[in-house]
Amino acid sequence: IDGLKRYLLTDRQDQFAREMVHKLTAYALGRPLTFGDRADIDNLTAQFRRRDDGLGDLIHLIVGSNLFNSK
Repeated sequence: IDGLKRYLLTDRQDQFAREMVHKLTAYALGRPLTFGDRADIDNLTAQFRRRDDGLGDLIHLIVGSNLFNSK
């Protein structure tokens, strides 16, 4: 587990963050994401990364996003 954690944090942090945003947003919306959601997911991921990848921050970002509010 420690090796996997180290690998994800050093080599795949951007990819891991994007997948976290993708999965949590799909869960919050209650539907699978589509190609049309990609720009919003990219925007949310960039904001998430700037805020040091905090889970609480991600939840606030999703709830305040256009995707969630146009649901």
